[in-house]
Amino acid sequence: MKLPALPIRRTESTEKKTKARKAMSDSLYGGLLVTPAMIVLLFFGIFPLLYAINLAFRHVDLTAGPAVPWDFVGLDNFRYALNSKIFWDATGRTLYFAVISVSLQMVLGISLAFLINQAKWFKGVIRALILLPLASAPAAVGMIWRYLYDSEFGVYNAFLQALGFAPLNWLGDSSIALASIIIFDVWQWTPFVTLITIAGLQSLPKEPFEAAALDGASGLMVLRRLTFPLLSPVLTLIFILRSIDAARLYDPIATTTRGGPGSVTETVTYLLYRLGLKQFRIDQASAMALIILFALVVFSGIVLRRLMRQQAERARSD
Repeated sequence: MKLPALPIRRTESTEKKTKARKAMSDSLYGGLLVTPAMIVLLFFGIFPLLYAINLAFRHVDLTAGPAVPWDFVGLDNFRYALNSKIFWDATGRTLYFAVISVSLQMVLGISLAFLINQAKWFKGVIRALILLPLASAPAAVGMIWRYLYDSEFGVYNAFLQALGFAPLNWLGDSSIALASIIIFDVWQWTPFVTLITIAGLQSLPKEPFEAAALDGASGLMVLRRLTFPLLSPVLTLIFILRSIDAARLYDPIATTTRGGPGSVTETVTYLLYRLGLKQFRIDQASAMALIILFALVVFSGIVLRRLMRQQAERARSD
């Protein structure tokens, strides 16, 4: 006679071991997934940063030959950077460029996002076309814009002459060279602001807007009281990313003006390239780069802290 199978009783210790084994396997699996990204970050991010910090505290002149030791000089490179008029002039130009360019990108990008979000036809086609400037190689786009700005056979001067205006030396005139770079940068990165803002608009909850419509709120009031407050985290993130990217502008300068005419369009990043890779003073260039990095970290921290404070106040009020 076959006896019925008895149910297996799990003791408390067995269940604890099973949970511990499962938790260990989950953590190990998560660690394996993160490991490639951590290796890339360590190799391309942390190690170059530590190497630059080491160079910033030493005297490194590559023109002196490999036999000259890299002596420790303390804060001498930072003193040179803070007392350098060239560095502060490039910083001022970079700040001016970032303020104008990012402001135009935010205004144009948010406006286009609202228009596209309200469109009823061809939304996918419009988004695909807007993505083209971002999908193109920066160096190739820079070369195209260099020929568009050409003073002899450029498209823009041909358009001006067709309208009866005199041609302009877009990249060779010191009064408009930086403005030409700003136009180029606004064209290239406004789609980024537009696409991220569209994604933010589509993720907003519908209930507050339906309640506002029932209450008879005007469109301006809805924008001021609902849309922009709910979009503030997305817009703040866009603003920080674009500000950081504008501060490290290099590709448009390298492919169009190369810092000229004179030094009118020489930003901090191009100055670091010229000082470190052309004059071979990578110690001074490293010190300047660390100063700019510190300023960007402080700026990002202040903006993010303000955003987090606003979000905490909104959560308490709700």
